[in-house]
Amino acid sequence: MSYDPYSRTNQQMLEGAVVGVSFSLACLICTAGRIPYPGNQFWAILFVLVAGRLVWNYGFGLHRIRWRYIGLHDAFHTGRAYLTFSVLLLIIQLALPASITIGRISPAIITVEFLLSLVGALGVRGLRRYIYEIKSRKADAPQQEQLRRVLLIGAGTMGAAVARDMAKDRFIQIVGFLDDDPRKQGSVVSGAKVLGPTSMLTEITRTQKVDSVLIYISPAARGSFNRLVALLDNLPVTSKFVPTITEILNSKDGLHLNAGNSRVQVNGNGAGAKAAVVEQRTDIRNKTILITGGAGFIGSSLAERLAEHNEVILFDRFFHDQPIVFSPLYNNPKVRKIEGDILDANALGSLAQQANIVVHAAAIVGVGRVCSYPRETLETNFVGALQVLKALEKSPRLERFLYFSTSEVFGVNSFRVHEDTPTAVGSAAEARWSYAIAKLAGEHLVKAYHRQAGMPVVTVRPFNVFGPRRLGAHAVQAFVLNSLRGIPIEVHGDGSQIRSWCYIEDFCNALLEMLARPRAIGEDFNIGNPKNTITIYELARMVLELTGREVPIVLTESPYPDIEIRVPSLEKAKQILDYEPHYDLRHALQLTTDWYKENLDFFEKKLEQSFVVSANR
Repeated sequence: MSYDPYSRTNQQMLEGAVVGVSFSLACLICTAGRIPYPGNQFWAILFVLVAGRLVWNYGFGLHRIRWRYIGLHDAFHTGRAYLTFSVLLLIIQLALPASITIGRISPAIITVEFLLSLVGALGVRGLRRYIYEIKSRKADAPQQEQLRRVLLIGAGTMGAAVARDMAKDRFIQIVGFLDDDPRKQGSVVSGAKVLGPTSMLTEITRTQKVDSVLIYISPAARGSFNRLVALLDNLPVTSKFVPTITEILNSKDGLHLNAGNSRVQVNGNGAGAKAAVVEQRTDIRNKTILITGGAGFIGSSLAERLAEHNEVILFDRFFHDQPIVFSPLYNNPKVRKIEGDILDANALGSLAQQANIVVHAAAIVGVGRVCSYPRETLETNFVGALQVLKALEKSPRLERFLYFSTSEVFGVNSFRVHEDTPTAVGSAAEARWSYAIAKLAGEHLVKAYHRQAGMPVVTVRPFNVFGPRRLGAHAVQAFVLNSLRGIPIEVHGDGSQIRSWCYIEDFCNALLEMLARPRAIGEDFNIGNPKNTITIYELARMVLELTGREVPIVLTESPYPDIEIRVPSLEKAKQILDYEPHYDLRHALQLTTDWYKENLDFFEKKLEQSFVVSANR
């Protein structure tokens, strides 16, 4: 077996050596250059101290952190582990009776040992990462005829022929095939094993260190093509789609295949270049802004960004135990908080007349809640929008009305959907679609008010927005809380559903541009982050990595029709709003996970209360 300088065993040995050297130096520093213990006693204390630190660090999960990937968050976690052990050591020493002198360590030695051990521990970790990155850069430098690991998708006739041909090239190593035909899985085709279905693409690519992915799928079996493209967009590999001979011959240029529903927008001059971004925008200052659903996750997050230079009015059914209670807005006397029902026209009328900008975010959301209360969902989400529009119809002050629709209007397979992609709402037999149909009807209503009454409207369709303070039922919240509480994470179906996750700060940036740019009036926008595209199963695994917990992921049957893929196209948002999301998924998930960890008591109390209520029914 080859020697691995980055193994966990080597890390533990090096960490033990750092602690031992630090304790020895601390003794010499604090006692003028001499060891204050007899020989055997010194070695016994040294052994106990080193073993104690390593066990303590293990309890803090430091053994899971690969030094070559250490970051600032890991450094702080290491510091906490070292500090708490030293504090424990001080407490033990102070608690020992004065009559016990054997094995006693002075507070000065403990303090100096802590400082030296911490500096040494962080130093060797940083050095290990630096050496690893230097070697990686050298390894990644272009080399002639470097071995290339290739994964083939599609174990059909074409794939088999290509595998046979590739096997002759000594600089290509075929990792294997992925194919959705269960009859082929586990078999060997042209010397390469069929490793499993295409849903394993992300896992196989990472674990098998794949360099390139080649896709050989016949036209009749391309139902999963959009899913593959969405996953490959976010993997560090090169990928090629190989058309059939017939497709090449039938193509006008013989080379280009328009697979999937990706496209290039052509402007009036026939150029395929991106349209120039409209720079004109107005500052949102000294406005009166009404936000319905203002106590919620998105409403309160947007209000925080607007409250400094504007008068903000938040309208919601109630504010207690809502996301806003975690926001400084909750106790801000400059922010007006009005409790009321969106279906109450009288409550809305006077507030709407005061506003320059109205953001209509109030709605019944969450698949579980929608399925349980489809009638209330339709009434609140459609009639509520109608009430707000009627209240604003003759308002002389209104400068912008922002309507929240949903990405669900595109149905179960929405890959790189543009704003003018045909909507596809499911059957009325499924209660889930009551939310989408109400929002879609609201879109048509908003457009009608814009066309007939000249109302300055904008529509936004959010694609899987997450972040701190989201309290409603949500995959990220459920995964993180279960992980932190040591409860198995439940994933619906096989976990191959694909989502693009957008962090709340990026989403609010887009909302602000919709309110500020005149060009946005009358338009609708799909807003999300296609760079953060991942399967639900991979999301659960990432959450476990970030929380450092080891709980099982359990696959369960979905209680309602699920969305297979949901990824937006941002072409229009980039052109008109100059929108570009900045938060990568791992960083945004870490921020979100940290927030849930800090507020875990709040969620545990709510879960206890719901348990008591259900037990008493």
